[in-house]
Amino acid sequence: MKKTTLIAMFSLALMVAGAVSAWAADDILGLWKIIDDKTDKPTAYVLLYMNSGKLYGRMMATISKETGLIEDTIVTRTKKADALAGDPPNCGLDFVYEMQEKGKDWKGSIIDPADGKTYDCTIKRDGNKLIVRGSLKGTGGLLGRNQTWFLASLGEFPANFALPDARAFVPVIPRKK
Repeated sequence: MKKTTLIAMFSLALMVAGAVSAWAADDILGLWKIIDDKTDKPTAYVLLYMNSGKLYGRMMATISKETGLIEDTIVTRTKKADALAGDPPNCGLDFVYEMQEKGKDWKGSIIDPADGKTYDCTIKRDGNKLIVRGSLKGTGGLLGRNQTWFLASLGEFPANFALPDARAFVPVIPRKK
């Protein structure tokens, strides 16, 4: 009897731990608008999604610096990441990758599509925004900078835009040329 009760309690603890972990992931999954830390203007939209227990961020759209309007999307894919191997389109790029939950934070890597440099990345939720810190590898987050990403909605996209189903995504990790 004691063994059965112990097994039941252990199973319940595992289910609760799994539910808490899934809830934490759900807390940052979805569509986010990237705000440039230097200009305070929006630059792109990213969809954060899970694959095999890790968090990834795929660029859905870029925003024109001149007009503030969406200039490219995962559907049109006209702008290229020239600093990355294969010159992939910016939209559709998994530039946030292999993030793992560490307490209240997510830690992994982020690549700058403009220059191909890879950084350590920490993401934490703060209300309706994410604080995304990119830092030089091996500095423990000391040498880097923060960006703010705001929760976004499909209403910010053109009327005919449909967000792809992230469950079908297979991450592709970009590499510098």
